[in-house]
Parts: sequence; structure tokens; C-alpha cells
Amino acid sequence: MWDENVYCCVDIETTGIDPSIGDRIIEIAIIPIYKGKIVKEWVYTSLVNPKVNIQAYAQSVHKISNSDIENAPELDEIISVVRKYSKDTILVFHNAKFDLTFLDYAAKEVGQLPLDVYYIDTLDISKAVYGRRRKLESLAQEMKIQHKVTHRAYDDAFVTANVFIRFFDMLGWEVIHEFLKRWMGREY
Repeated sequence: MWDENVYCCVDIETTGIDPSIGDRIIEIAIIPIYKGKIVKEWVYTSLVNPKVNIQAYAQSVHKISNSDIENAPELDEIISVVRKYSKDTILVFHNAKFDLTFLDYAAKEVGQLPLDVYYIDTLDISKAVYGRRRKLESLAQEMKIQHKVTHRAYDDAFVTANVFIRFFDMLGWEVIHEFLKRWMGREY
């Protein structure tokens, strides 16, 4: 039985894996879920112009080029959107620490405080259910989710949303809420 919370599945794509050396967000997607259903009218997805070049390797992974992000919204606008979506909702990630760390760096870069959000990580749930952390792709295959992980924000957030829905239906509200955590930024 689903509760009254809105859950927002978030995924970002980046120029690399380490924001401390200058890697930045280049795409974001937020997919809201209410009572076990994806609310398509509330979906947000956008490329992001971080004002840094996307290196060739990242372009090959995400299929996002420097010209693609040239006129995209900048980090301050993206952080504002994330703050709006996180107000009175619970964010859902697959590997939350990665995404939230990048969002923290983005907030600090534009002179804002880090995010203060409640979140659930499907990676943690997979460890509890399967005894080890499972990749999003393997969870999607096992759960027979037709949508593929493509290393694009919308696709991966959509898969995360479907994995979260399956976990919620399987485990129920009480167990899912045992995974609820609060992120208030972190020390670097």
C-alpha cells in the first residue's frame, strides 16, 4: 500500500566521476511517482551547461556533445529546479552519494547552500534484498523492466523509478521507509 508521499527519482549525467577535479553535471532528469505511478506531467529533464568542456570519453558514454549543451540552462537554474522538486518530497537515486555529491558541488559553485533533502537509495535496498549492491542494469533485467539503462538522465531515472516501484510493491511502506536518509551536504 502506497503512502501519500511524492517520490522523485533523480539521475544526472556528468563529465566524469570526480567533482573535486572539475567534473560537472551535463544532464539531469527528475521523474515523480505518486501512489505507485509515474506522473508524466511532472517529469523534468534538461541538458545542463556547466561552463566546462565535455571530454571525448564522456561524450562517447553519454552521446552529449559540447554543442548540445551550449544553450542549455546553467547550474544555478538546475539547482533551483532540484530544490523545488525536493520540497515536501522524497528523492530517490541509484547510488545517491554520487548524484548528491555532484549536486552539492554545483550548489556551492553558484554560491548556494548544499541541498537539505530526504532520500532513498535503491542501491542500499538492493544490498538488503540481495545481500550485495546490484547495478541498475542487472536489477532492471531481473525485474523484467523493458526500458534500458543508456547513461542518459531520463532513461536511467525512468529505470530507477520502475525499480523503486517494484521494491516498494515487494517490501511495503514500513520497510522502504527504513531506508529513508537525510542529506544536508557533506564536508569535503
